[in-house]
Amino acid sequence: MLKNRSNYSLAAVGLMVALGTMTAAHAQPQDYDWSGTYIGGSLGAAHSRASFDASTSDGFPGSYFTTPDPEQIAEAADKSASQSELSAGLFGGYGQQFDRLYLGVEAGVNSLSFDDSSSSGGIYESAPIATYNNKISVKADWQASLRARVGWAEKRWLAYLTGGVAATKIRMDATFSDDLSGTGAFGRDSDNETKLGWVIGLGGEYALSESWTIRGEYLYADYGKADTTALVTNPAFPTLANDLKSSVELKTQILSVGVSYRF
Repeated sequence: MLKNRSNYSLAAVGLMVALGTMTAAHAQPQDYDWSGTYIGGSLGAAHSRASFDASTSDGFPGSYFTTPDPEQIAEAADKSASQSELSAGLFGGYGQQFDRLYLGVEAGVNSLSFDDSSSSGGIYESAPIATYNNKISVKADWQASLRARVGWAEKRWLAYLTGGVAATKIRMDATFSDDLSGTGAFGRDSDNETKLGWVIGLGGEYALSESWTIRGEYLYADYGKADTTALVTNPAFPTLANDLKSSVELKTQILSVGVSYRF
């Protein structure tokens, strides 16, 4: 009888230990494998900033501008404009997890609603009887990127850095006018230019289930300069002209939250 009771006691202890182990394992978050393909969408805020400048020259035969017009025009045009707006995005990628290290590649596109302009002008220092106006407008509707992702996985979390190539289409319009000699000078040019730049960022992702994850992400992109050149002429001085180059440097920041479906 004592032997049977001892066996029952040992069995009960073993069962309690097994149940305790199973309960502890269930209570702790299980490691998640981030390897595989995924697609997703995001929503957030975009902050776009454009830096404007203009340049021309003087002192050559046939020049419409005289000293110090180029310096005055350049200094007045040196301005910036910024806007913040909602941004929606789509993305997809593939990654592979090596122990805790995660390596992947991702492509994405985000909407932008940047539409702004810069106007400068005043009285010519070289001809105080006349005034001029120089306006540069810029628009950008989207941003796309192809990026590497390098991360560190812990349980169901993934923290990562990202960087790569970014692209956007910049639409520019530049208009110059003055009221010298009644008829006045005029020059205008516009251009649509797809610009390649670079993008860096960071983010964090959490696995809700085997197929669904959520993320928060920040991206900073610089697209370099886009420019257009207008020919400035005045009918009152038909033999004189100048090229006026207008430039815009665009940078964007996007802060977003997103959801992904993993295959």
